[in-house]
Amino acid sequence: MTGSTVTELDVLGALLAFDFIGFAQKSASLDRTDPHYGHAVGAAFGLAVRRRFPQGATREEISGYLAGVLGSLEAGAEDFDPVFLEGLVADGLDGATALGGTYPDPDPETTLQALLLLTFRLIRELGLDPDQQRELLTEAAHRVRA
Repeated sequence: MTGSTVTELDVLGALLAFDFIGFAQKSASLDRTDPHYGHAVGAAFGLAVRRRFPQGATREEISGYLAGVLGSLEAGAEDFDPVFLEGLVADGLDGATALGGTYPDPDPETTLQALLLLTFRLIRELGLDPDQQRELLTEAAHRVRA
């Protein structure tokens, strides 16, 4: 796997630590041309969404959850197509890396932004402490390399 895998997880780690300067700096260093762009964050998202919905979720449950997420945003909710987000969650629950699904995929950058937003929200909801967050990120890195 490429160096972007570690960088992506570093970006997510900075976001989880509320290190917004580090988040911005690390985000700017990502190689958006890397064919694996977004895969590491997608793996972390998949782990988090399966922990949030360990028994799976119906389309209605996913839609309701996402309505709550989007409704809680002070700004930016209009940037994300709910059908696209539903596809990300459904793919994540199916064990996919949440990339390459059958939903309308706007572009790799929007996909990564959606994954970062949702993963951040899920990890906060799950109440994972910093050690548990590092474990999740480590597991995501291993899944991407496998």
